[in-house]
Amino acid sequence: MTTIHVKHYGDNTPDGEYYAVFIALDEEQFPVGRRMVFKFAILDEATKEPCVDEHDNTMFAVAVCNSTQGKSSKSKIVKVTRALLSGEMYDPIKSLSEVPSPEELFYTKAHVRVKQRTSENFKTVSNITHIRRPRDGEWECIESVFDKKKVSKPYKLTMDEVARQLGIGETSS
Repeated sequence: MTTIHVKHYGDNTPDGEYYAVFIALDEEQFPVGRRMVFKFAILDEATKEPCVDEHDNTMFAVAVCNSTQGKSSKSKIVKVTRALLSGEMYDPIKSLSEVPSPEELFYTKAHVRVKQRTSENFKTVSNITHIRRPRDGEWECIESVFDKKKVSKPYKLTMDEVARQLGIGETSS
């Protein structure tokens, strides 16, 4: 049987908390470069069926990550993957050095918080900001900020150091 990979648009889920299932991980081109996109279908918690919007389209939300190899413990790919781990898969020590491939977590269900954002070119995205960890029910923020160039704090000079730099009080030999 031949299958067709269906593209999902994470743009029709309003702000709020939802029950969702992780269904796909795609690499996509964005104006600022390639990104890995975790895609979640929004589910009715009572029926476990996909929810639809007012146009009868299945509701989706996404977690957009920098396209990395997922090796940095601070990468969003690792944060999302670690948040989705069940109690059986999670080891608090081992998960500091290794996590499973995100594809191994397809069809994991969890509660998510969604915040819609609209870009300068008026494209709306239903971004996942938090995942309620299946292993313990705690909400985990998955948003992250790329490390900016670290600026060192200005060095404070004492009066003696200023005098020394100006040559005050020194005798030349």
